[in-house]
Amino acid sequence: MNNTVNKSLMNDVAICGVGGAGTNIAFNFEKLGYTTIHINSSTQDESAISGAKTIRHLKGFNGCAGNRQLAEQAIAKNMDIIDEISALKESIIYIIFSSAGGTGSGVAPALAEMLAEETDKTICCIVVLPDKTEDYDFHVNSYKCCQELLNIEGLGSVMFLDNNADNKQNINKHCANMLHAFLTNNSVSEYGNVDEQEKRTMIATSGNFILSVLKADKVSDASVIERLTTKNIFAPLQKDNRCEYIGIINATGKRINKAEIINIVGTPIRTFEGFGSTNAITVIAGLSYPFDHINSIKDIAKQKHDERENAIKAAPTMTLDDIDFGEKKVSKNVEADKKANKKPSRRDRLKELQS
Repeated sequence: MNNTVNKSLMNDVAICGVGGAGTNIAFNFEKLGYTTIHINSSTQDESAISGAKTIRHLKGFNGCAGNRQLAEQAIAKNMDIIDEISALKESIIYIIFSSAGGTGSGVAPALAEMLAEETDKTICCIVVLPDKTEDYDFHVNSYKCCQELLNIEGLGSVMFLDNNADNKQNINKHCANMLHAFLTNNSVSEYGNVDEQEKRTMIATSGNFILSVLKADKVSDASVIERLTTKNIFAPLQKDNRCEYIGIINATGKRINKAEIINIVGTPIRTFEGFGSTNAITVIAGLSYPFDHINSIKDIAKQKHDERENAIKAAPTMTLDDIDFGEKKVSKNVEADKKANKKPSRRDRLKELQS
């Protein structure tokens, strides 16, 4: 058994964090040794990743205030960043961002689509979805952002992180550590291996991508299923049994029952199976996007929208009474104004005070 770290695949992966949430997650990957570029419009967000090596500020902007259209303008005026990412030597690019904010949700889809159109690199995304308590605008942005992602041709795998699952910082670290474990695993066994090309195939497959990593002493069929379905950091699976690939890297002395997994996620084209690992790693690639969960985001947005509209309609029209307190008249042209039956402009009223 040999379970040394495989750096060849890791060294062909670059990370691009966009916006506050995206750059925070990307910083975790940078600490693990990945080539990383951080893109943001807010200098305050940039200060939160102190020590990051490559920060690219969207020049001419200082935050997008949750406005996706403004963020799209920002990337349109900073196209040199696209060229820089296109020129990276790595052939796999992960774009990481929140679908709910402004910079990430506005810049990242445009960035992903341009890279998919203009390069032969594998373009993948890690997308953060809002928790149910977040504001109306977050849910609107998230839904519209996911609509855009769905329509990008040539996009590789997408991981949907669910902020309902845990503390945001825990989710960020867990995501980076799990994907890193998968990319760098180099376990070797006479019974079979999941090699680099098989990993590349799963990563490049369009659709939802989830994974679990368990220590050997925690492995059971039930625990693996739990990590793939409920006890994880991902959006709930779309229950339509659409699945392209399953990858199973078994821990030494353990073997995960793939039939149990197929029963949950559907029949794959192929299952890649390896043995002899320190940790048990399970990957599901080519799943449907989590449409039901994304639609629940839309429903929350609609509910919050209706609450706002109803409050506006129910609010009484309020006015302030015009009361004469006997103050000194300062206008010399009151009679003239009355005859003209026209309210003087603020500029005209200020001019009267000058005489």
